[in-house]
Amino acid sequence: MYNQSEFGNLENYLLEKKYSENTSCEQIPDVHIFTGTVEYKKHRFKTVSLFLISIFDEKFLEIMSKIFVLLCITIALVTTINFLDNETLDWFYILGIMVSLVPLIISLCIQNVLEYHKDTFCRKCGNKLACEEIGEPVLKEKSNFGDYTLTVTRHWKCRCCGNVDTREGPENIFAEKGEILPAIYLKGIECKKCSLSGTVVEFQKPDIKEIGNKRITRRYYKCTLCGHENICESEETINSSAHACGL
Repeated sequence: MYNQSEFGNLENYLLEKKYSENTSCEQIPDVHIFTGTVEYKKHRFKTVSLFLISIFDEKFLEIMSKIFVLLCITIALVTTINFLDNETLDWFYILGIMVSLVPLIISLCIQNVLEYHKDTFCRKCGNKLACEEIGEPVLKEKSNFGDYTLTVTRHWKCRCCGNVDTREGPENIFAEKGEILPAIYLKGIECKKCSLSGTVVEFQKPDIKEIGNKRITRRYYKCTLCGHENICESEETINSSAHACGL
């Protein structure tokens, strides 16, 4: 799981960095860059993936995935058309829709197999199921007022030729910018430096990301009187009540 931390202004960050090995924050004009760690990649249907990859090549699996998607659409369309023409009963329509989901589920499973194939394929020696993840995966977050992006860097080592491949990507982690809180919600917040209330504002839209079943919100506060900045994170379990983030 991503290592969370709170950072004040740049001076406070430099002091905290001395004691923190797993999390860091780089602050350049109008941009904040956070670096943390994530877990090793977990593959679903690993046993099925090993079986299919050992028999079929990547191209064949891609074609099969598309065929099952088309089959799903075809069954759903035929069932719907027959139902609209009053040629089928309600229960038959429901059954047809349920049957159409089967090839869709199979297609999604094949997509997971393809992902496992891509991760374990060695780009140097061309061997399948040859790479394993090594080192510590790094999550890099880049945030400014209106944009928020995530990049995960992983290292894969081939058991056959020893080549180490570094790969970067967003990995479908949900990330977006939130909305700045109305001023009325900020009146009770006390500045950590000058201890005055009612002087804190949000100087940047909050960052929101979802990892696993956790939604993490990072807000950027600044005191209009002394200029102190405080970056605060709150975490909530998805579909559960949020934990308040105090300053």
